[in-house]
Amino acid sequence: MVGLDFTEIDKTVIKYTEFISKLVEPEKIYFIHFQQSLDIPDEVKQEIYDNSQPFDEILREEMISSVKEHFSSYENFEIEYLVAEGSRLGQALHWSKIKETDLFILGRKKEKISGVFLTRFTRRSRCSVLIVPQKAELNLENILLCNDYSNNSELAFERILNMANLVPGVTIYSQHIYAVPTGYHKSGKSFDTIAGIMKNHSKKRHSEFLEKFPDIKAQVIPLYTLDKNEQPAKLINKTAESLQANLIVLGAKGMSYTSSLFLGSFAERLIRLQTDAPVLVVKSKDQVFGVFEAIKNL
Repeated sequence: MVGLDFTEIDKTVIKYTEFISKLVEPEKIYFIHFQQSLDIPDEVKQEIYDNSQPFDEILREEMISSVKEHFSSYENFEIEYLVAEGSRLGQALHWSKIKETDLFILGRKKEKISGVFLTRFTRRSRCSVLIVPQKAELNLENILLCNDYSNNSELAFERILNMANLVPGVTIYSQHIYAVPTGYHKSGKSFDTIAGIMKNHSKKRHSEFLEKFPDIKAQVIPLYTLDKNEQPAKLINKTAESLQANLIVLGAKGMSYTSSLFLGSFAERLIRLQTDAPVLVVKSKDQVFGVFEAIKNL
């Protein structure tokens, strides 16, 4: 499902949707526009749009026109266009659930309100979310995986491998951010000594992580970053900039059954940052669905 708002970023979002669709070959693509109200007086509508059609049909035709202009291979995919009336957040959550969406693609603008919506939607959605900024490039040469070696990182890695294995020359940088535990001084060891121990532990866990994926075709390069200031999101963004990463990928925070419901502060801070690379937040839709059903039955 792809959100369009008839602004300049739609061009980038549509082109990126085509780029991703050629790799993952979705069963169906929904383009959707959210309109607070479709109740516009006919005289106003005719003056603005020079058209007597129902307003939702005008908006749908505008979406179709944009897709045909920027999605050159649109005829190769089954596409449906939706116009939803009401709040953007509520309707995005509703339609992604109704259509059993696996991935929701949204554009990121520089306005603060855009970041608020993206954070709220990604936090509450059942599906994975791909956030596409204006400067997104149509390639996957360098992918940055935020890896905490959890089940969710495994899921995220599995998803991007499905794409990366199809594209020659892809490099996946697996970045693990580690920190020195509070109260380390009680051990009698120095900060640097403890940091070295934590890094060696991270290296061991990374080797164990890769053993779970025997069919890796892409090059995987581990990165181990010491976080001294408790700002992992900024460290990830800095790494992405230095590597000129084309995509930042992370799994929903945590290791428990309910973890896909919650992003965690790290993911939310990363989403709010104005990254030049798209950000993919991977969720297990089946887990999230099971949690919601359990809550409903309490």
